[in-house]
Amino acid sequence: MAAADAYSIPKRDELEAVLGGANTAAAGAGPYTGPMMRLLGQSDAAIRAAIDRYDELTSQASVMPPRSVLTHGEPHPGNTMLTDDGWRLIDWDTALIAPPERDLWGLDPGDGSVLASYAAATGVEPAAALLELYRVRWDLTDVAMEVSRFLGPHKGSDEDQKAWQLLVDLVGQIAA
Repeated sequence: MAAADAYSIPKRDELEAVLGGANTAAAGAGPYTGPMMRLLGQSDAAIRAAIDRYDELTSQASVMPPRSVLTHGEPHPGNTMLTDDGWRLIDWDTALIAPPERDLWGLDPGDGSVLASYAAATGVEPAAALLELYRVRWDLTDVAMEVSRFLGPHKGSDEDQKAWQLLVDLVGQIAA
C-alpha cells in the first residue's frame, strides 16, 4: 500500500543548514562543495522565499477537503511503456496517496488543456494552490538533493558536472 504524502522535502535539513551559514561541508568532500555553498549564499533570499512559499502552500493544503488518489509522482514519457494492450505508466517507486495535483502539475503544457480534460473526466477541478505547491516542491527537492550530494564526497566526475549544472540552473530559476 502506498504511503500518504506528508508534503516533505527530502534533505531539506541539509539545505536549510547551508542557507543558515552552517559549515556543513565534510572535510575533503569534493570540488563542488565550496562553489555550491557560494551559489546558495548568493541566492539565499530567493531560496528562502521559495521555502516560505512552499510552507504557506502546505498550510493551505492541510485545510483543504481531502480528495486523495493514488499518484505516480513522475508521470513523464520516460516512465511509460508501449505494450500489446496500449501505453502503461511504469516505475511506481515514487507512488503516494496524494491530491491529483501531485501528478497533474507537470503534465499540463501550460495552456490548461490537461487540467480541463482531467476536470471533465473526473468532476474534480484542479486546485491552483496545490499545482503551485507541487511545482515549488519539485524544484526545492532537486536543489536539496544536489546540495546533499555536494556536501558528501565527490570527485568532479561527469555526473557531478551534470548535477552541478542542474543545481546552477535550478537556483537561477528560483532566483529569477
